[in-house]
Amino acid sequence: MRKVAVLAVMAVVPVAGIAHAATVDQSIDVKISPSKAGTKKKPTAASLKFDIATVKKVQNESFATKTATLFFDKNLVFNPAAFPTCKQATIQANEGKCVKGSKVGTGSAVGNALGQTQNLKVSLFNGPGKTLLLHVTGSSPLAIDSVIVGKLKSASGAYGTKLVVTIPDNLQQPLPGVFATLTSFKTSITKLAGKKGKNTPYIGIKGCTKKRLAFKGDFVFTDGTKASATDTVACK
Repeated sequence: MRKVAVLAVMAVVPVAGIAHAATVDQSIDVKISPSKAGTKKKPTAASLKFDIATVKKVQNESFATKTATLFFDKNLVFNPAAFPTCKQATIQANEGKCVKGSKVGTGSAVGNALGQTQNLKVSLFNGPGKTLLLHVTGSSPLAIDSVIVGKLKSASGAYGTKLVVTIPDNLQQPLPGVFATLTSFKTSITKLAGKKGKNTPYIGIKGCTKKRLAFKGDFVFTDGTKASATDTVACK
């Protein structure tokens, strides 16, 4: 069940103008496959799709996101230690040089830059030290090639894990006075079993509380304002 909130998301496409408070309609749509839970000792390996769409309420506003924190249900487990890693420098230089098995997902993004549409490709890699590295690239109308670092940390309450993403300064503001915004960001983490066997998937489902899995996104913008959005997914 998707819920709509007022917020803005990861900024990677330049839009000229003065930074204002973010006033957009934001939706977060999460899908998991399969949605049948396993157990704590044997979680079900699953793929996870995260679809974030942004619609500006005031078209001439310009802003960027400084941080984005995504929260995952307490019944989801992450096992990055069971997979090979790739360093940020290697990804930036040539992601094709990353060790086989370190790439854990793909994605895409779309933004409007100075009245033009920018299509972006996203590659997700398991990084060292419990990090998820997002390689964002695009060629037209602007050349974009940057790695965004997301840190996997423990969460509390209804959420067991959170991904804390800090947007690099050069993506927040590619040029002086030019802030960056995004209209769509889609990622898909592949259903994978790690080197330790099927009991250690990159993402696994160990339970299903009240037949729902909960997700949330918290965002902080360049003007200091904050906003959140939530979503739930049926499980069994």
